[in-house]
Order: sequence, then C-alpha cells, then structure tokens
Amino acid sequence: MSEKVKLPKIIFDWLDNEIKQATMRLNVAQPFTTIAAILNEMNKKTFDSDLFWWINLPANQWKLIDALRCGYEAEPEPRWGIKAGNCYMDNTIEWQFDRVINASATLDEFAYFIDKTNADDLVKELGFGEVVDLNKEGKADE
Repeated sequence: MSEKVKLPKIIFDWLDNEIKQATMRLNVAQPFTTIAAILNEMNKKTFDSDLFWWINLPANQWKLIDALRCGYEAEPEPRWGIKAGNCYMDNTIEWQFDRVINASATLDEFAYFIDKTNADDLVKELGFGEVVDLNKEGKADE
C-alpha cells in the first residue's frame, strides 16, 4: 500500500465531511464514484473559491482519488524559521540564535513564522540569515 496523500488542511476538512455525507447519502465507496458524487454535489452548492479552484484542477482530482485509495492526512501547518550557519533563531522576540540539533522538532512557538513573508522581512532587517522550511529541515538527515 502506498503512503497517505497529504492534502491542504481546507481540503482535508472538506473531504472528510463530504466522504461521510456521500457514504451515508449515496452509499458509495469506490474512488471514482465518490469523487463524481462529491463533484456533483459541489456543483449544486456555493463553495469557497480556494476550494473550488483546487478541486477543479485535474491533477488535484487524481490526488483525491489517490487519497481515497491510499488514505489521506492534512499537510502540516507551515513553519518558517531563520537559519544562520549551523544555528537557528530560537526566539524571534529577542532575536536569539542557538545551535539546535533537530530544528523541526525542538523550536517552540517563539521561533517560527506561519507566514514566510514575515520571516523574509526579519532576515532583511537582520542583514543575515536565510529563511528555511522547518517542516523539511532535518528530514534529509533521517
């Protein structure tokens, strides 16, 4: 069996709800039938524009099929950090850097940004460092 498909949080929440409703309402369990039922229901309702545009891309429809086939989970919340050499900023309030063994696991809420633009702005203000995706940092070592 393949690994679970990672879906944006908004899609994860929507799909979970739609699958439960489609299964109860239409008694469908096969990926193509479920996707078709969901798209049919979607055409009857007004949807959030992000959701509408995401689901109408053919590549994302295949991703939904894979999600139904292999399982799915929500993508992790974005976490952007600032790295300078081998050190990470571990306190954005006091601009402290420290050597951290596993940045993706050990940095607390004062050490990362959800919005990459804010991290980029702080790097410009500091005059050094780079913005890194903390969800990916350290994964190459594992």
